[in-house]
Amino acid sequence: MMKTDELKTKLGNIKTLERVEEREMYSHDIGDLPLIMTKTMFKILPDIVVQPKNADEIKKVVEIANNLKIPVVTRGAASWGFGGVIPTRGGIVIDLSPFRKVGPIDTAQKTVTVQAGARWSDIDIVARKVGLCLMTYPSSKFSTVGGWIATGGYSINNYKYGHLSKQIVSMTVVTGTGEIKKLTQVDPEFPHYISSEGEFGIIVEVILKLRDIPQGSYSHLLYFANDKEAFVFIDKFVKNSSPVQLKPNVIRFLDANHLGDINQLMRNSFFKKSAAVLFEFGSATEDAEFAKYLASINNLEEAPTYLADYLWNERLFGMKTKRLGPTILASEVIMPITETAAFIAKAKKLGANFGAEIYIDSYIIDSKDALTMATFLCDSRRKRYIISLPLVAMLTKTAIGLGAKPYGLGLWNAGYINALYSSEEQTKLKAYKAKVDPNDILNPGKSFGLGPKGLSGLVFSPAFFNPAIGLLAFTAPVTGKIFSALLGKDKKVDNLDLQLSTHACAKCGNCMAVCPAYLVTGNEELTAKGKIAIAKKLQAGKSVTKEEASAAFLCMHCKACESICQTNLELMNLWDALEKKLEGQFSRPEAQITEFLKKVDDSKEFWDMVERNN
Repeated sequence: MMKTDELKTKLGNIKTLERVEEREMYSHDIGDLPLIMTKTMFKILPDIVVQPKNADEIKKVVEIANNLKIPVVTRGAASWGFGGVIPTRGGIVIDLSPFRKVGPIDTAQKTVTVQAGARWSDIDIVARKVGLCLMTYPSSKFSTVGGWIATGGYSINNYKYGHLSKQIVSMTVVTGTGEIKKLTQVDPEFPHYISSEGEFGIIVEVILKLRDIPQGSYSHLLYFANDKEAFVFIDKFVKNSSPVQLKPNVIRFLDANHLGDINQLMRNSFFKKSAAVLFEFGSATEDAEFAKYLASINNLEEAPTYLADYLWNERLFGMKTKRLGPTILASEVIMPITETAAFIAKAKKLGANFGAEIYIDSYIIDSKDALTMATFLCDSRRKRYIISLPLVAMLTKTAIGLGAKPYGLGLWNAGYINALYSSEEQTKLKAYKAKVDPNDILNPGKSFGLGPKGLSGLVFSPAFFNPAIGLLAFTAPVTGKIFSALLGKDKKVDNLDLQLSTHACAKCGNCMAVCPAYLVTGNEELTAKGKIAIAKKLQAGKSVTKEEASAAFLCMHCKACESICQTNLELMNLWDALEKKLEGQFSRPEAQITEFLKKVDDSKEFWDMVERNN
């Protein structure tokens, strides 16, 4: 790696972030990783971060990196927790989060053109002003378009409208050689850029299909005696061959533990603690037909409508349970509907061996499969976290044994690549990688990289990883209890004090999507996510620089971050406490604050956001 100042000279006018404190924000995703892992396996601190303004600047960065053989990792909101955006060899991080223009909208064709850093929430706001809305979107609606295309594509409304890839009219990508390509669904290369985590190219612009705003929202929540009965009902419903084909937007399963946690968050017992299935329709006609369908079935128990509506309205805040944690871990798989109940039983038994209460959230994606998340709470500050992390891998392996596929690979699922791709598919993808990224600069150290991967390559190779995790799962009834006895058990949190608030942060990036300071500066240090990182440093007794401290004061206290916080943190109280502590140590940077407020007031992007959100 050449010196940063030399690289900056080559990059020219492209905006860069170089301070260690700035680059640290780009060394992780939403997951909490043990220091021993990051120190021994990877170089997670990027050498430089760039924030390009257009496709030509992205092309220039890639060409420079390709000529110098410097690693490049593309990053959006980093709201996926499986290590897909973690640098493994330092290098350049291309931050597309500020690259977020939405429009134009073609109302006749019902399409919208967006940059890769555009937030799904912004697209929906803009589209609704002309009578249109999104077809599908992720549960993290403040994540980026490019990020969801590169890592997933299954979540809300998939049952009715299919995988996200079906709604992409075209996408423009920059390959590892710097070539700009515009691909449509008929191009043979098109599938290579879906869920491939930025290993083949960088998505820079997308044209998406939209739909008319639905007539309304009609929700139903059905209770069942157990998980098996719920999935028997789901399987029968999705395979219904009656003349009236009911097609809800969403079919979502929640288990008793999940509803129990929701009750605890609400500090009341509104929901029955049992297996439940949520249906959501977009028209009164569909809702009436569904009511007839339910009436034809005996002994069905339905929750009051207001509870179904509450769950539907809370669909974008799936990580709120971190308030009870303060850490949340999850296994995500695509698995057959007919095997999901069996998996849940095995998952809960496995979790119990390690003193972890597993709760399940599952979105039905078609007539055969479900996106199923087995989640549990823990505490990354405690020593027992070292057994919580492998439990995620054990849950995924258990699901694979029942015919499931991992929902993406990243770093932590890399050992399960054989469950996601056949040998023939892997060979083809590696050959394509060699063609479009011959120097292996794009997201190196991941699944299809060409070079050596060091210790991580050994640990996460299928030949080592699968037997190791299999052995852990097999011996869990004994080893799990031993570890739990030695390291103690995690307990749910009743109340969040200021210290716990910093650890309960989901690092989901929601705050970045609505923060005026980030919009104007492009600096994550100024967001809630960044300021919480500063608070964590102070709590750990680490030194904070004057530049970091100053960044914490560049805040309008507009409450936008608090209003969309995944975990409902009392952020204004936290900012007051943080500023008071920093002011005592560094004094208040009045001149910088005045300059910052003027910059916000003069910003066209800021006033455009205000108008868009009104």
